[in-house]
Amino acid sequence: MTTPAGAASVATKPGPGTTGGKAAQPAPAAPWPFPVGVYESDVQDYDQQVTQTTSAQQMPLWNLSPTGWLRGVWFDFTMTVTGQSTNNVSYAGDNPFSVVQKCTLYDLGGEVVQQYTGYDWMAMNKFGGYHNVGDPRADITYSATTGTGSTGGSFHFTLFLPLEVVARDSLGTVQNESKPGWKVEIYIDSQANTYNQVPSVQGVLRLRGYPSSYTEPAAAAPSGRAFAQTPPLPGTLQYIKSESNTIAAGNSRYDLTNGIGFPIRSIIYKLVDTTTPTRAAGDADWPDPYQLLLGNVQLRNIGKNRYLTKLGRDFGLTSATADTALGRENGVFPQYFFLDFTLKPGSEVRMKYLDTQVNTLLRLTGSFGASCTLSAQVNWLATPSKNRYALIAGSGA
Repeated sequence: MTTPAGAASVATKPGPGTTGGKAAQPAPAAPWPFPVGVYESDVQDYDQQVTQTTSAQQMPLWNLSPTGWLRGVWFDFTMTVTGQSTNNVSYAGDNPFSVVQKCTLYDLGGEVVQQYTGYDWMAMNKFGGYHNVGDPRADITYSATTGTGSTGGSFHFTLFLPLEVVARDSLGTVQNESKPGWKVEIYIDSQANTYNQVPSVQGVLRLRGYPSSYTEPAAAAPSGRAFAQTPPLPGTLQYIKSESNTIAAGNSRYDLTNGIGFPIRSIIYKLVDTTTPTRAAGDADWPDPYQLLLGNVQLRNIGKNRYLTKLGRDFGLTSATADTALGRENGVFPQYFFLDFTLKPGSEVRMKYLDTQVNTLLRLTGSFGASCTLSAQVNWLATPSKNRYALIAGSGA
């Protein structure tokens, strides 16, 4: 068609869904989440044994082999005693987990990411929100042999060291692609610190280690839709470290240091009496009621029985006897902020972590029954953006 003489030429505006007369291309599909494109892998990487003595000993340093993406590490402890005859072997307090004097996880740069005593490690497994049943004493393979028999003093337990925070989206999983890379250092304690009544002979402790990992992700599904090549917020680390101080009898307070400035996932308080240095004695010293303050906000002001009732219901504790399978722990009072998705601790969407800044006050206060040592095992998350809300979004927002 020709334009009439003297008439202006009119440009035609492309219609919806077209680009210069061509159909618009659909936006690429978002990648499948990281867990979709990987396989889970659990492979033994460490197997060492040592004969227990009257002193602490360092196990051979474990440099973890490359596995792809590290979710955590399983540790299988087996103490074998043979030929025991004269002693009536027994356990008490923190036994037999006290065989571990100290466990330390180092990152690629040599920084301490997590550190525990054996008992505190057990308590973290029990109340950390990482498994459906996290209590090591409730494992179907747990055993601790007592009495005068030839195998008295033999025991077996399994502990987990977590890096992945939430299995649903794999947040917290770390790259493990080089060697030397992540390192684990473990000290085994003396026989006297492992038992209430020791065996008449020294046992042999075997330690086996199993990294729990994800493989490297495939590039794309057969349809062409890409797989995410990293977990959300790659570089996110969860730290677990302890601190302690002496608390005077009567009205006292404890201000937390570790984790301040970061989102805090949990705090496990432990109380040991000064005069009778046990958790059982410390249990009676716990304030009733106790208060937990975040700045000017009162998070807790509850009595001991009310607290223990909620703890038992949340973690499925069924035994009224402390320091037993599915029972509470004497002197141990977890404060957890990961119950926000289902009724099961650890099924979290990270909405209730405590939001702390550099100068935030996080204080435990109340009337303590006696002078005691209060320790706090703190679990906090460090993200590359240092943004708490990125943890909720699962992105770099």
